Amino acid sequence: MTDGPILALGEALVEFMPEPVGASMHAASQWHKYAGGGPATYAAAAVRCGHDAALITHVGTDPFSDFMIAALVEENVDVSAIRQIESRQIGLCFHECIDGQTHLIFHRRDSAATALTPADIDAEAIASAAALHVPGTTMQISASALETSRVAMATARAAGVPISFDPNIRSILGSTETADAFEEALASADVVTPTLEEAAAITGKEEAFDAARELRARGPKLVAVTLAAEGCVVLTEGDREPVFCPGYRVDVVEPTGAGDCHAAATMVGFLKNWDPDRIGAFANAAGAIAVTAMGHFGVALPTRQRIEALIEGNPAKDERVS
Repeated sequence: MTDGPILALGEALVEFMPEPVGASMHAASQWHKYAGGGPATYAAAAVRCGHDAALITHVGTDPFSDFMIAALVEENVDVSAIRQIESRQIGLCFHECIDGQTHLIFHRRDSAATALTPADIDAEAIASAAALHVPGTTMQISASALETSRVAMATARAAGVPISFDPNIRSILGSTETADAFEEALASADVVTPTLEEAAAITGKEEAFDAARELRARGPKLVAVTLAAEGCVVLTEGDREPVFCPGYRVDVVEPTGAGDCHAAATMVGFLKNWDPDRIGAFANAAGAIAVTAMGHFGVALPTRQRIEALIEGNPAKDERVS
């Protein structure tokens, strides 16, 4: 294990949400622009949780791409592996959240990130990384991004670099056939962080403890099955039984991005060799903080101080990690 960054592979997106909070896309006359995308949010959350991180992706040379890069830089994410290509634009997402329910409309067909290829994988950079994170969305946005994910994970595995896999099972316009790739990822990953719905779809087990056991049996060193506001179930290598880690009560403003923050916090805890209870509590608090504000970056991101304050029962504390 090295002191290098956690590498996140996949797309960055610029999201537009209606204002005020709770307004519908249909009725909105005002919109606010946010930096987002699962891998980008994961990288930013990892930094806020206390570990260096970098994003591997493509963006365009359009103004929205420039906005995204500036947002990543503001969050101290390493952007040296982001390639700007003139022929494509960054993906966009239009996003409403009404009564806690989200509806997303993506404009990502032929976006810059879909042009990721295995040539974008730097074996030396991966070998010097602390970990590699690959979400299922990266495997689904294009055939070339799927192959890039496979190459990245194989490279990390050969170098002995821990791999994080978040299934993100969903239907994406233009998606590729990923069943075999998902099975390969589950067999290669050290940390797997599905929702209960995803875990049930993969294992056929509807109960979180059973699903965690089934997933751990496939090889990961740590499985964290998330249960939304209820918390998560964590099972680590060497433990016979999963541990239930309860969630935290917060006022939900907008829930997307919570899973990425939870996964990033889980990996930070894993790299620090924390016990399952501590990892679960830390990750649950990170995910809870993420739902308390609009967007994914800025105040929606957890910090070590905010996480620890929430765990201790003092959620008002809000200090950035230096």
